[in-house]
Amino acid sequence: MADDVARDLTRGPIGAHLTRMTIPMFLGISSMIFASMTDTIFVGFLGAPELAAYSFTFPLMMGLSSVSMGLGTGASSLIARAQGAGDRARVRTLTTHAVVMSCGLVAILMVFALAWQRELFALMGADAEILELVLVYMDIWVLGLPLLTLPMIASTVLRAVGNAKVPGYIMVGSSAVQILLTPVLAFGLLGAPALGFEGVAWASVLSGIVRTIPMLALIAAGERMIVFRSDAFSGIVDSTRQILYIGLPSMLSSLIAPVSMAVVLGLLAAHSAEVVAGFGIASRIEMLVTMVIMSLSSSVAPFVGQNWGAGNVERVYGGLRVACVFAGVWGVACAVVLWPSAEWLVSAINDEPTLVESAAWYLWLTSLGIAPLGVGMVASSLFIALGKPMPPFLLSLIRTVGMIPLAFLLDAQFGYVGIYAAGLVANIVMALIAYAWGMSMLKAVAASRTATGEPAEPPGRPLAGVGR
Repeated sequence: MADDVARDLTRGPIGAHLTRMTIPMFLGISSMIFASMTDTIFVGFLGAPELAAYSFTFPLMMGLSSVSMGLGTGASSLIARAQGAGDRARVRTLTTHAVVMSCGLVAILMVFALAWQRELFALMGADAEILELVLVYMDIWVLGLPLLTLPMIASTVLRAVGNAKVPGYIMVGSSAVQILLTPVLAFGLLGAPALGFEGVAWASVLSGIVRTIPMLALIAAGERMIVFRSDAFSGIVDSTRQILYIGLPSMLSSLIAPVSMAVVLGLLAAHSAEVVAGFGIASRIEMLVTMVIMSLSSSVAPFVGQNWGAGNVERVYGGLRVACVFAGVWGVACAVVLWPSAEWLVSAINDEPTLVESAAWYLWLTSLGIAPLGVGMVASSLFIALGKPMPPFLLSLIRTVGMIPLAFLLDAQFGYVGIYAAGLVANIVMALIAYAWGMSMLKAVAASRTATGEPAEPPGRPLAGVGR
């Protein structure tokens, strides 16, 4: 009973709910990133060709992952509002249809990936030796694509109904399995055969099994979110349309970031390899410190969705205020820590002077943009929760379109420091636009709900204040 109350995001202290959902999310995602980083280290031990091949796999892996993330985002938005409205039957229907959709979509993606990956990686510039290594890895990884997609869908729908803790634990556990299995299978430890680069791929697939089975068991048996009746597919066309209405723009938004990063890397490469290396190290540090606000923004969407579905408009405002204040405090704290310690942190990894200077400048400027970046992410989660998918996509597009010419201009004036400054300006401008747009849209849809006679609060429930 207490657990059910804790998962009901329409009641109880707002800050406690957001904290309870953010911490497991942060631990889960951070553990997966850490597992990926350790895989990179182990691949580096295998040799430079394997490391280069591993790097070539990232764009396709990110692209395929973006499809799953978009589908999960669309399903989560609808499920959170249905959960808040108390429509458990619709929650089960949407979850069932989302799982079926993901299975069909993954099958299509696997066929295309296996059929066209050779041409794709050759187009990206992989030479004959590297290309064969890439295909060795991707042939295995693509076969394990369902083990990436299904847990991702399951995790997002579980958060939509307020269950963030268990998915977080499962992600941490599967990441630990991957970290342990990779050296065993790659180097033949503990009596296992030494599979080399293939072993790294198999470790990823096997850890995916550890992640998939408990996730699916949780949504099917634990939360009873899957329909097993003969009419389970009834209305799947309508569900598909609604999920993709939100999911497709989310997929496109996820694909925009790699494009802007590619442009930035091209500009930095014109300065020196050391500058690029400095950016690479600093961006990993940035990823770790921004993971907190990324996890927070992921928690905002189900919180807003449930409360909007329940008609708790004032709680929606309260949740947004708490999230934005936290993003601001976290951003200031990161700047306070990174400004005096940036050079020391980078020097501990590599003390080449140009590299250290490049990385330090990136961290100094980026730390000033963490707070506005967090506010922008919170606003984007608001749009998704309200079922408005286009604003986040347009904001990502505006940020990229605005940053690229600014980066060229400031690069000509101030060198690579100007490129970093362009990213800071883009984050600040995007945050201002996103916050103003989000608040305006929230007021508009709330006014429209009132004007059409739909109650702002469910009958019999008092107005939910910020402190409740």
